[in-house]
Amino acid sequence: MHILYVDDSGTVSDANERYFVLGAVSVFERGLFHQIKATDECVAGFKLGDPNEIELHGSAMYGGRDSVWRSVRNRPDRERMISAALNTLQGHASIRLFAIIIDKQTVSPNDPVSLAFEEICNRFNLFLTRMNDRRRDENQRGLIVMDESKHEKPLQTLARKFRIDGSRWGHFRNVTEVPLFVDSKASRMIQMADLVAWATFRKFEFKDGRFFDPIIRLFDADGGVHHGLVHYRPRDEECFCPACFSRTRRGPIERRRSITVVESISVTKFGK
Repeated sequence: MHILYVDDSGTVSDANERYFVLGAVSVFERGLFHQIKATDECVAGFKLGDPNEIELHGSAMYGGRDSVWRSVRNRPDRERMISAALNTLQGHASIRLFAIIIDKQTVSPNDPVSLAFEEICNRFNLFLTRMNDRRRDENQRGLIVMDESKHEKPLQTLARKFRIDGSRWGHFRNVTEVPLFVDSKASRMIQMADLVAWATFRKFEFKDGRFFDPIIRLFDADGGVHHGLVHYRPRDEECFCPACFSRTRRGPIERRRSITVVESISVTKFGK
């Protein structure tokens, strides 16, 4: 089983922010212990007290908020800690990253959270389908774990709808159950998903790729396409981000196919 840990970055109601991001870390069950151990050892190396009491949270670390991160007065030091934590994701072969980047104005008046959740479920399911097609002797399933938040109730309802009625892409047959919601303070992997979402948000919202660029190779990809990255943007806006560029560089036929997929989502979901 592969477990997908999901968290968000950006505030839906903040008109000063352009983007909302849902980020995720997928890890094979046997790699879970090793990833948590590596992250715990990284946090212990910060020497800020009991590592079990320290929560990795991108915006708090960067801004020096909360008592622990406020004690690290030098921002470059906090930035090095963020980079060190993200670097632990490089240590296990089963790690795959996902991120859905939503331009809130582009999808308005629809809910960016629901759209991002449906898309990340689809991307995770496609990843598992591809894995199962290549290894027919093992049929892997996926489980989604999310941070407890105000989004919990509507997303639980949406997940049940996907299970019963399917989504725009049909049923997510490789994803078992509805998402499980846990307290991020108790889950190191949810904290890592938070850092991935936050790094992606900074890349798109502030054009700051210092934290995102080193982990780009970990996003789910196949055939030169970053399937694990999806950028919802205005149709007439040219974009060279990894999500868009990897889809448009494949030649005229593939480029038309890719653009049609993106536009059909917009027309089907948001048109009329």
